[in-house]
Amino acid sequence: MGSDDPSLAGRRRDVLKALCMLSCRERKDRNPDRVPGTCEWFVNHESFRQWQEQKSSTMLWVSATPGCGKSVLAKYLDDFEDQKSATVAVSSILQQLFEQKPILLSQDIVERFELYGKRLTESFGELWDILLTVSRNTNAGEIICMFDAFDECENTTQSELAKALRKFFGSRTGSGLKFLITSRPWGKIRRSFQPLYIPEVPAIHLTGEGEIETAKIAKEIDVYIRARVRNIQESFHLSPDEVQLLMDRLLGARNRTYLWVHLVLDMIETSIHIDEAGIKAATSVLPQSVEEAYEKILSKSYDVQESKRLLSIIVAATRPLTLAEMAVALTIRKEHASYRDLNLKSEERFREYLRDLCGLFVTVVSSKVYLLHQTAKEFLVMDDPGLVAKGAGGRLQWKWSLRLEECHRSLFEICAWHLLLKEFEEEPIKSFQPQDLHEYIQKHPFLDYSARNWAIHFRLSKINVDDAAKDSLLAICKDSQRRYTWFKTYWGSDHGKYPWIFTTLMVASYFGIEPVVRHLIARNDVALCSTDSSHKRSALSWASENGHEGVVKLMLSSCQPPERLRVNMGDRYGRTPLSYAAMSGNVAIAKMLLKAGARASLEDKLGMTPLSYAILNGNETVITLLERKEDKKSSAESTMQKMLLSAAGMGDGMLVMRLLRTKRVDVNGVDERGLTPLDRAIENTGEVDLETTGLISVAAQHGSKDVIERLLERGGRTPLSWAAIKGHVDIVQLLLDSKKVDIDPRDSEGRTPLSHASQWEHSDIMQLLLITEKVDINSRDSGGRTPLSRAASGYGREAAVKLLLETGKVDVDSKDSHGRTPLTWAAGYGNVECVRLLLDTGKADINSKDSEGRTPLSWAQTDRWWDREAVKRLLLDRGATK
Repeated sequence: MGSDDPSLAGRRRDVLKALCMLSCRERKDRNPDRVPGTCEWFVNHESFRQWQEQKSSTMLWVSATPGCGKSVLAKYLDDFEDQKSATVAVSSILQQLFEQKPILLSQDIVERFELYGKRLTESFGELWDILLTVSRNTNAGEIICMFDAFDECENTTQSELAKALRKFFGSRTGSGLKFLITSRPWGKIRRSFQPLYIPEVPAIHLTGEGEIETAKIAKEIDVYIRARVRNIQESFHLSPDEVQLLMDRLLGARNRTYLWVHLVLDMIETSIHIDEAGIKAATSVLPQSVEEAYEKILSKSYDVQESKRLLSIIVAATRPLTLAEMAVALTIRKEHASYRDLNLKSEERFREYLRDLCGLFVTVVSSKVYLLHQTAKEFLVMDDPGLVAKGAGGRLQWKWSLRLEECHRSLFEICAWHLLLKEFEEEPIKSFQPQDLHEYIQKHPFLDYSARNWAIHFRLSKINVDDAAKDSLLAICKDSQRRYTWFKTYWGSDHGKYPWIFTTLMVASYFGIEPVVRHLIARNDVALCSTDSSHKRSALSWASENGHEGVVKLMLSSCQPPERLRVNMGDRYGRTPLSYAAMSGNVAIAKMLLKAGARASLEDKLGMTPLSYAILNGNETVITLLERKEDKKSSAESTMQKMLLSAAGMGDGMLVMRLLRTKRVDVNGVDERGLTPLDRAIENTGEVDLETTGLISVAAQHGSKDVIERLLERGGRTPLSWAAIKGHVDIVQLLLDSKKVDIDPRDSEGRTPLSHASQWEHSDIMQLLLITEKVDINSRDSGGRTPLSRAASGYGREAAVKLLLETGKVDVDSKDSHGRTPLTWAAGYGNVECVRLLLDTGKADINSKDSEGRTPLSWAQTDRWWDREAVKRLLLDRGATK
């Protein structure tokens, strides 16, 4: 495809959307703008100029104590959880690169994103590899990557970034990548970069040996003070004497930093009486440090408990909450039963409420709620409870007033209260079309956060669970409309095919909820080895993959003999819990499973063993552990080549691409029969899973159009049918434009692409097919059902029904093999809007009877989840007979 291909353009937009975890502009807006006359120390520094003029890859490290203006310099402040991740930082850099130079977002990179989905945006290694690939593109030119507050990066990704930088500079590969990194002057950061201390990699230090730079910064802070005071003079019409008084008081303070000045002047602006006496009063007791400034701000709170509740939420949250989300979180209590009970404030009123509650300590940017600065969190939270008990906070009452575990407990309770609101049981989500899901979440603004994070906060709270808490956990996990709503919201499109049958034990094991697992195991009626409906995986399998050591230990120790758990039971691919533990690199779980009898040499349907997956993961400890247990020995390369052939034969595209990314396998290598991976894929008699299109991507990269067609035609369905089922609009458009495909083919069930698109309400695809005027709109499948019948049989598909009716060509009252009409299908599913649309045509027999003598009204009386009462009323109002 060329760069002007409209379908590629749409796919590129999807990639940018995936990378856009948080707008960089939004982050930058949180930092004050540079005042003229400041940052000169940096741009005039010899090391900076050397780094700037260097043509090859190099790194500049700027270190300084908090508040010295690093983030004003970088205009990029990372001071909350999702930004404290090197993964998010690299994702943001790629987003900016692709927006500024779209040509760098090649089709190969697009396909890589499509293959891995959300897994790629969460993988530092994959994103870093893409960054290096992009930097070697001849169109890339010089790329400057700025990482601010490296010391605040979470430990795991901080280590990954430092390791990646060391490897990058050690390889000396041709690239235009240059790095500017800021941090505090911590020893561990210094040690992380130690191998980079070579002449070509300059580092600026602003403390200790950097006394000259520190003195220059102090002078620039004075410039900043004078600029801010001039702004105050203009806003409040201060006299020259009042300006001089304010200037003298501020410039006379010791240990000034940008952050201290910012806090003090903001306090003065909001509190002084604009006269000489007021200025004297406000500046007579200036805080001597940033911590004293924080204490002074918070001590003015009119509701200490509510302020602590707000700060606890911000501190523990996995991402910044929006104003709408925070309004729910801060308002909800255990006694609330529904959203109507919350009596939420409007967004503007709630914004003012936050300001009144915590003053400058909390800030709102782009409708998201943050602490003012990373040091604000460090001021509030002390990880060592012993120091808190000893009163280490001293005379500062707010210092170390929060314990992180208690913050997580508070937020877990908030999430649990929210998920237990009666709306989610009585008015559950009914459609999972993106627009419908978006509207449902907009109506219930805290649902997305609570569904995705309640279990994280529970595990991090480390609470002792009493009976009441256990009951709440059980209510969240047990099979119900409530569980269906939040779990589908969580699962979304990020975790593969949705498992419609997923037991309470599976949910608890998946999320690591030990008290629920313990409670269920204690009952003798729980099926420990049952599997979900989509992936055929057990509770033990899910717990093993997700790293919940406590759950695995509990299940293994509680089930004697261990055979009750069937530790060697495979899933749809034959993968065992040990295979998943090896994939995720969890040594402790692998050891427990081996001790319980898990076989390290057991092959799955791809011919792969747990050792194979350990090799793929690259965890040397797990590899060594499993090598000792394997019955047969083989090299990593031969094992991986065998894995490639097996994965291709089974149609596991995701695994194919992961193996290819290692660059340790040969895509043209052959097996004992002389077959390549693509040959094995075509030979496969099963269906190719188009949600993981690795095999198709490989074929496309090799220009094998015949191979693509043969891969897609598995199971009697054509490429067009598959694309219609999966909703791939761009693929449908390409196939139609090629004019080389049958537009109205029938599969083994007699169904056409239009039939499939109608069932899944892929309206864009339906329109593309209908405008060709080459499709039979009333085609009947092997069950006698038309596209309209398929569209009517489900909830929330009124758009598809309306689109078909608007053609004026559909048989509204067609009967299938069982005598059921579209109206009876819509009534049976409680789809009141579809029923109304069909009746409005005047062509639907409201009292038609099927082969069992049942009418639309009798079908509406079937016990369904949806709006059957509304359908019954509508049918009766329109003249249906009982």
